[in-house]
Amino acid sequence: MFKELLVAAAISAACVSPALAQADLVCDQAGMTKLETDVGQITDSGRKEMAQKELPMAKEALAANDQEKCKTHMANAMKGKDPM
Repeated sequence: MFKELLVAAAISAACVSPALAQADLVCDQAGMTKLETDVGQITDSGRKEMAQKELPMAKEALAANDQEKCKTHMANAMKGKDPM
């Protein structure tokens, strides 16, 4: 029973974490500027390439005032950031 509870808690945490991380994102010009700076500092070429593909899509969504799409692309670009 305890084992099942731990498994359920782990699955629940895995599903909630990305949603909470995306909720913290602010899709505005200041957030986009910070993201551009962060993407510029990525040293891994594969991660940087992925982040550079997501950045224009986030900017396009910001221009279209599509907050959810913008936050999704910003989150995807942030996944390319070097781990700290």
